[in-house]
Parts: sequence; structure tokens; C-alpha cells
Amino acid sequence: GSQVDFGCSAEGRPAPLLTWFRGPQVLREEPGAPELGLHLAQVSPQDSGTYTCVAENRHGRHNRSLELHVA
Repeated sequence: GSQVDFGCSAEGRPAPLLTWFRGPQVLREEPGAPELGLHLAQVSPQDSGTYTCVAENRHGRHNRSLELHVA
């Protein structure tokens, strides 16, 4: 029942598209934003899984993943 906040930031030229994924599902994206947060309210065991932030522009793509375990 607690809340969880994730953050992601990236720099690039051109400014990257930031996207949050849970598995293959897009949760939130923002083109050209220097940072993008993800807020999960009242998490439950069903929210457990891998969350990935992807920063992408025409020069490449970088990502970071984390595992959320809710008991």
C-alpha cells in the first residue's frame, strides 16, 4: 500500500526521448525532457517486476533497469 517514485534523467543532442517501461509495456514517455519520473501509488505484489528507463535519440539508446519486489 506504499507509494514508490522512480527517477530517470539523460542529456543528449538532440535531446533524447525518455520512456519508462514495465516489461514491454510503455508506462510513460516524454520527448526532449531532461528527466522523467514514474510514480506508483499504493503498490501491491502485482506491481513487482522489472522497470526500465530508456533514453534514445538518433545517435543511440541507453537504458537502466531495476527490479521492484513488493511483499
